[in-house]
Amino acid sequence: MAGRSLFGSSSPQGVSRPRSAGEADLDITPMIDVTFLLLIFFMVASTMQAQTELNVPAAKHGEGVPADACTEIIVLAPRSVSETPRILLGDLKGPEGTVDDVRRFVEEGLREGKTEVVVKADRDVPSGFVQRVLKAISEVEGVQFSIGVQDEQSKK
Repeated sequence: MAGRSLFGSSSPQGVSRPRSAGEADLDITPMIDVTFLLLIFFMVASTMQAQTELNVPAAKHGEGVPADACTEIIVLAPRSVSETPRILLGDLKGPEGTVDDVRRFVEEGLREGKTEVVVKADRDVPSGFVQRVLKAISEVEGVQFSIGVQDEQSKK
């Protein structure tokens, strides 16, 4: 019994099934071809659409705030990627300031009787920066802020 395996074969490789003459290896080439054809079909059949631009409706009942009755804050886009956006206190000729200066500027306007604050921000300013400016304004009690928009008639 020495040298014989469990199933009676003396082969060192163990039990092997004899191959019949008509048996062939499984050829998976047609399956790969069909897979690639399906892939190409779905790539061509599916539509690749970019997201459409968001078209926000114009305000129907909004009224403008008179320029002499409000405090104006302008946020300009940074000149380069490494800079932060610039804040102008007042109009375009006003002094530059920081987010902390915005609160002080709004408090000064409130002492002058200006309870409205209009924030005008360049479209390239990150929204998080505009939110920090709005938060500084909201810390002053007694004022309401609005975000300045371009009038639809002046766009045309």
